[in-house]
Amino acid sequence: MTNQKTIHELTEIVAKEMRKLGYSESTMTSYQKVWDSFRTYTEKKDNKFYSTEIGLEFLEKKIKFVSKYPVKYTMEEKVRAINRIDEYFKYQIISTKRPTCRKEYTFPEAFKEPIHSYISVRKAEGLSDSRIKAISVYMERFSNYLYNIGLQNITALDVKHIHGFIQFSTQYTASTVRNTFTCLRGFLSFIHEKGYLNSNFSSVVPTIRHGRECTIPSAYSKDEVEKILNCIDRCNLKGKRDYAMLLLAARMGLRASDICSLTFTSLNWEQNLIEVVQEKTEKVIQLPLLNEVGDAIIDYLRFRPKTPLKYIFLRVATPSVKLHNHSLYEIVSKYISRAGISIPQGKKHGPHALRHSLSSVMLENRVPLPVISEILSHTSSDTTKVYLKIDISQLRECALAVPDIGNLGQEV
Repeated sequence: MTNQKTIHELTEIVAKEMRKLGYSESTMTSYQKVWDSFRTYTEKKDNKFYSTEIGLEFLEKKIKFVSKYPVKYTMEEKVRAINRIDEYFKYQIISTKRPTCRKEYTFPEAFKEPIHSYISVRKAEGLSDSRIKAISVYMERFSNYLYNIGLQNITALDVKHIHGFIQFSTQYTASTVRNTFTCLRGFLSFIHEKGYLNSNFSSVVPTIRHGRECTIPSAYSKDEVEKILNCIDRCNLKGKRDYAMLLLAARMGLRASDICSLTFTSLNWEQNLIEVVQEKTEKVIQLPLLNEVGDAIIDYLRFRPKTPLKYIFLRVATPSVKLHNHSLYEIVSKYISRAGISIPQGKKHGPHALRHSLSSVMLENRVPLPVISEILSHTSSDTTKVYLKIDISQLRECALAVPDIGNLGQEV
């Protein structure tokens, strides 16, 4: 049994399974550092065997992770490293890697037919490619879970299996859990209607209320954004690169993935345009190349190492490789801290917060929602409406005058 294995043996098994699933070596190296630290921690406590309690204790004491608060980006990978051990310890399964660049999804043979049928129906309903991709991810995760716990046929699915998957899913964020459960309810209704199951188990899956309307976007004031930009030392290559990247987020609202994937063909200098195929939506967006942003990019390119790589923003240390999203997050977070800006618990402090800040400034300047939606490349203006909650100046105008209490008393 897994719970009879030492922590060292367990991490060896988990590493082997993760490599089979295609996790990158850089991720494996990062996880291995956390596991080594974890083993050292448990050895000092004379504890050779894993338990969920010892894993959580390590995260809270060594990583300063507080379980009742959202995970900070800077500690996400460390928390995931322990989560990978914990999920294998409990369920003998490792979550599939993030499908950032993956185009195909694999389902155990026993569940292929109903899942492919369900996905085909959703495609016929006109769902976007990104929605179909998300459904494929959730179905892959669900079917792999069923396969790993020994279920051989979809017709044998029972309430206990669904309850087990619900428990398994609690390791993910609230939004991921909500989306997973929504997809699962639809699939369970579908396989009942098609005769795979005699019972409709969709009612077993709880409804999670965690929509966009439940959250307030993290944004910084115009003065705070200027402080962040002004604290960057642009006398060196790293500073020039960081300044250009932060401007793309703060002035143009580009997502981290699109900034890091920016290539020379994305820049149309003759027409002063930036053309990007967005990684999230796979749609092309054209934005005017602001003079301030263009000058910053040119200033960086003058000193950028000569390399055949098509990507504009590269790691400063050798070897020169494309900068990744998580690196940009750490860069932004560093400059927010350096600027002396307070970050309350739960407030985001990465490039997406700069994107939110741009929307806040545009709202203050009375830019119409459809225009903001176009600039931020939202697929729906409903997404943009979320930012109304951070437009304090316009909210103040909606406040009602407080009537005189004495007059109220006389009227009654």
